[in-house]
Formats: sequence, structure tokens, C-alpha cells
Amino acid sequence: MATITRRRLLALTALTTATSATAAACSRSSTSGKDGTGAGSSNVLWWDHFDPLEKALTGLFDDFAADGGAEVERTVYNPNDMGQALQLAQTSDQLPDVFTGLFSVPSAALVADGTVGPVTLDNEAQQAVAELLFEGIHVFDGQVHSVPIFSHQQHSSLTWMNREMVEAANHDPDAGALSWDGFRSLCADLVSAGTASPWITNLAFPDRMGEHLTDLAQAAGQALVHGGGSANVTDPANGEYIYHADAFVDSLEFLKSLISDGYMLPASTSLDAREARVRWASRDAAIFFDGPWNAGVVANEFEDLLPNLAVANVPSPDGKGVTARGPAEGQFWCHADSARTDAVGGLFSLLTRPDFSAALAANMDQPPTDLDAVSSAGVADAYAAAIDIFRENCFLAPSPVARNAAVGTVIAHMDDVRPNLGEIAQGYLGGDLDDARSALKTYSDALTAEREKAIDALAAEGTEVSLDDWVFEDYRLGDDYDATKY
Repeated sequence: MATITRRRLLALTALTTATSATAAACSRSSTSGKDGTGAGSSNVLWWDHFDPLEKALTGLFDDFAADGGAEVERTVYNPNDMGQALQLAQTSDQLPDVFTGLFSVPSAALVADGTVGPVTLDNEAQQAVAELLFEGIHVFDGQVHSVPIFSHQQHSSLTWMNREMVEAANHDPDAGALSWDGFRSLCADLVSAGTASPWITNLAFPDRMGEHLTDLAQAAGQALVHGGGSANVTDPANGEYIYHADAFVDSLEFLKSLISDGYMLPASTSLDAREARVRWASRDAAIFFDGPWNAGVVANEFEDLLPNLAVANVPSPDGKGVTARGPAEGQFWCHADSARTDAVGGLFSLLTRPDFSAALAANMDQPPTDLDAVSSAGVADAYAAAIDIFRENCFLAPSPVARNAAVGTVIAHMDDVRPNLGEIAQGYLGGDLDDARSALKTYSDALTAEREKAIDALAAEGTEVSLDDWVFEDYRLGDDYDATKY
């Protein structure tokens, strides 16, 4: 079996946790009373980092076993530990039958390394996902390797609000959209109504800050091609990295103005997303940017807040907030050397069923591929409102990987550039960086150099890939760039 290089793992996953800590950080849940470990087991061994999907996956596994399929032993890891767990398992030739991808590692790289292999879906599943699968992302050489379970119609920067606090400031928490000026006005009126710090954020979580900045830049009108993660978005007109473009800089300045005006809770500089959410739920602030999963976390951990939960789209200059993401990647992958590929194909087929989409929707986490499943899932009103926002304002962006799978190999060969987008945002908003545009230009230039180096190296090996694979001159933000356009 080929090995994922150390450079790829260092660039794309956290590998500092000790083996003992990794083992302690995971929990096991199994539909079987038998020992599922060991090469002789008939169980399907399944590793993932989606703790909130416990109920949905357990139901799927139980249905599969009840219908005569293999039983599944599932191991759930802390997301920060998943990368190391997989690296250790790979080096000892003990990868499970199914595992979640290594976060931002392009799927094409996993296939090229011989780490993941194809599965066979049943006829019903093939029909259900026919329009969702993209060559180079889910399908390789005509063979299905994974299926998406989450919709591309989402982002990480919804404006979550405490309804009572917003109404006390004489604003409508159900407006659904806010312009930048409208957001500032809301903050000012919250202060007048007695909320000392209206907005809280997670400056200590640079990856999420990078997502926020990318979402804000798109909402400010910047069309982007999505190669995977906030470090791989480019200008569709010419394929260039444009983190120094006006939309990114203006978005940073918008956030900076909130801090300069005293609207940000000062503790935000040391908070990650979970810590910021706790403070927000405790009414230390009225507004918090987060993804759709915020509703599910509130329901599970802050139930008293749920009736007062309100949501609007990401703020934008004109209040429209149009965004886009590339094709949703598959979350689960089959080990290329698994002896249970037939069972895995059956399980992956069940991931495409309406019942599983409904179970995902009921979780109030990332929305399922079938957004219509939300309407019958008995979700909180605020979550339903968030999905309506996505349905109206989130579109499908082009992906260079879907055009040419070798782009994924290029991205995997690029060394990490630091400081990255989120770290630059963190430094500028935290007061440690004076010139945001200059830092963003340096970042764009460094990524360009890394990409050129990777393209040249692969071209020398005979790989057909070039800058042209990143160019989508016909794309306009607000259009869906579906598989028929490649």
C-alpha cells in the first residue's frame, strides 16, 4: 500500500498529539456484541470524527445488520486527533475498512496514493446521486469511491442572534439579511439597549477566521473557484490567488471597524468557536458568526436558548449575501485493501437514502444533500430558517479538481504557507499586524510560487496539468456550475 507523505499530513492535519492521548480521545460505539477488531473479524471497522452523527449512523448500521448485512464497529475520534490516528494506523497497516478523509487532503491524492478504493453502489443509490457525483472528487476512472452526505449549500458565517436581546434593541431578528451598515446599526442599538459588547467571535481559531473571511469576501461580490478549503480559492477569470483583492481587504476592514467601535467582546481574542459559543449563549454578547450546526449545539447544550435563537445570512455590503462552494466532497472512504468492500458498498448506498437525509436534518448539523428533508425532520425554527437562507443564497462554484483530478495532486504537493489566511485575519484584527493588504498579497504570491513549483514538478513526471485548469471565465457568482459545464 502506498503511503501518504509526511509533508502532506504535516501541512493538512494536526500531528502533535501523542499516541496515548489519541487513544484516550476517542470513544467506541458498536452495533455488535462481538469483538470487531483484528484481521479475522467479519465486522466492518468504521472510524470517523462526526460525534453529532451518532444517532443517524447507528440507525443506518442497525438497519444494515437487520437486513442481513455485516455489523459495524464504529470508533469516533476528536477531529484534532483523527489525522494522527490514521497516520499511525497506516504505518502499521491497520487502517479500518471505512474512515473519514484527512480533512483538506484532496480526494484525488488519496486515490493516487492507493489509500482508498472504489465501492459498488446499488441501483437506487446510483440514481439518487447521479447529479451529485463529480469525476475527480467522488468518481475516479469511472468508479465511485465516495458519496456526499452534506449539501454544498452552506457556509460557516451565519449571523446567529439572541432574539430577546435584538428585539430589546428594536430590531427584527427575523429580517434574514443584514448589510454591513445594518449590522453596525444593530450593534449600536444593542449598546444603547444595554448590551456592552454586541458581537463575539473566535479570533483564537484561525482556520474558522479564514472561513469567515472567505464567506464575507464572496458576500461582498468576489467570485471564487473552490479547490478545497479556504487556502485554495482563486479568481475564475485568470486562476490567480487573490486574497489581496478589494473584497477580502474590505471584509477585514468591516470586521476591524466593529472592533474599533467597541462592538466586539474583548475576550474574543483568546476564544475558539466552542468557547465563544458558550459566552454568547450566556448572553455576554448578542451576535455570533457560526455555521448551521450552531442550532444543533444549542439544542444539545443550551436548550433554554433555543426558543430565543434567531439567524440571518452573512452580512454583506448590499445585504444580499450571495456565496458559493465547490461540489460537496464525500465524507467517508473505503480502504483500498479492505476485505469488506461489498459491505461497504451497501453501507454507502444507505447513505444516499431519504431516511438518512432526514436523520441528518434532525441533527441540525451540516445540511443533508437533500435540503427538502429538513421540512419533515421536526427541526427548530431557527435551523429551518438557516436552511432557507442557504437554499436562496448559496450556489455551486466551479472546482479545478472536478475539471482535472491532477489539480488535487498539485494541491497535495504544495507546502503549507504561513501565516495563512486565518492567521493574517487573526493578526490584523488582534492588533499585531498593521498592513492587511500587504500581508494578503504576500500570502497570494507565496501560494502562487508553491503552485508553480508543484505544477512544474508534476509536469516533469508527465502529468498533464496547468494554470488553465483553474480558469473558469464563464462563471458568475450566483450561478450553479454543475457537472454539465465541465
